[in-house]
Amino acid sequence: MAKRKRIRSPHPGVVLIPPDPEHGHPTWRARYLDPDTGRMVKVRLDPLAVPTAETRRDWAVRKAKALAKRRLELEGGAPRATGTALPHALDQYFKDHPQLRPRTRQIYKRVADSLVAWSANVGVRSADELTGPRLVAFRAEVVKETRRVHVEGGRRGERKPSSAQRSPNTVNSELRAIGTVLTYVRRLGLLPRLTADDLRDGLKKLKAPPKRIDYRKPPELRALLEAALRHDADTFDATRADHASSEARKALANGQKGGTPRYTPIAPIIAAALVTGMRFQALIELDWRYVDLDARDHEGKVAGEITPPVGSATKRTGVIDLTISPALRKMLAAMNLRSGGVGTVFGLSREEAKASLRRLVAEYGAPAGSSWQAFRRTCGCFLTNAPGIFGAASAYRSAKQLGHSVAVSEKHYVDLVRGIPKEARTVEAAMGIEAELARVVEAAAALPVRPARPAA
Repeated sequence: MAKRKRIRSPHPGVVLIPPDPEHGHPTWRARYLDPDTGRMVKVRLDPLAVPTAETRRDWAVRKAKALAKRRLELEGGAPRATGTALPHALDQYFKDHPQLRPRTRQIYKRVADSLVAWSANVGVRSADELTGPRLVAFRAEVVKETRRVHVEGGRRGERKPSSAQRSPNTVNSELRAIGTVLTYVRRLGLLPRLTADDLRDGLKKLKAPPKRIDYRKPPELRALLEAALRHDADTFDATRADHASSEARKALANGQKGGTPRYTPIAPIIAAALVTGMRFQALIELDWRYVDLDARDHEGKVAGEITPPVGSATKRTGVIDLTISPALRKMLAAMNLRSGGVGTVFGLSREEAKASLRRLVAEYGAPAGSSWQAFRRTCGCFLTNAPGIFGAASAYRSAKQLGHSVAVSEKHYVDLVRGIPKEARTVEAAMGIEAELARVVEAAAALPVRPARPAA
């Protein structure tokens, strides 16, 4: 018996499957092997687009040619497509980085969501479709975005776009954030059409104008600490505890105010920020476990030290030797007795500290421009320029303490502050706030004993 001659398919690798209404398939389908993923794929054929046998055959022939071309591209070294949706690819970064600080995660997530929304508008659904030119187009949208302002008379936190352009620093922070996310996702192999050069060119930073470091000068520092002391000494006119005490009732009858403090003390944390240069979040989270009041200096004398925990790969603060500020050690020793050395050092939440600083400026006469970042910059300026503290190694030692590079110290801090006495061996002496800091120490020692806020 003669063998039947095998008829070669006009569309090899693509199989047309007829309708099967009994199993829920009322239309024609096609089956083929995806060369990128290596998985068998079944797709539904649109009955309006390919209604006849001829049109279905033509579709299968074109698909077979496209698959053959793609196999040749992959053999030539082309990156494999993953078929991953862009939102899922970006979410992988956040799943793999659970240690991100809440504020960092918020910034990164906001920019990633902006990229997803923009991609949906221009028809980019898959991470495989994100290319260098499209990344350049997204950057243009980020640059063109205007500043958002509060809605007058609106709900709390409600904002609306304005006509004012955002600063280059703000735009660059967003470009840097999305660059970090996309770089990681690309390394996972989920962005096959993006290269490192595409990321660098597509997310090119704006040129920001040179900016002179803004720091607080000695008169402003004295005014700041005076305002903080007045703030901490302020009391309620009268409370239940005052009316329950006979001595307090007599004082009230004589026109004096009650003895209950209005606010949680803010002067100690401001003093610590000025003389250590620690980041705001590190100050808020500083636990007594990281404070060693009995640590010795290089000469074997008791000096004390602070060893802040590492916040992230880029936010490292070196060991702070309290030799540079004996007053700070005295203040911490008094506060340690007050709290029993348990919990956080300053007992303030992030929101409380920020609200108190705003109150200092608005109600107690603190100088304008008082911010936690300004305190850090101020410490860096005086540590780098005071000849009597670190000597010839001032740029290196101040950079190590503040947790940035020596290049940053040399670029931004050197020669910024002049006239610091050579005999000034401590930060408070270099800043000219020895008397005010001594009063802060006295006030901290006089505070009543109370449980400290537990560590996070």
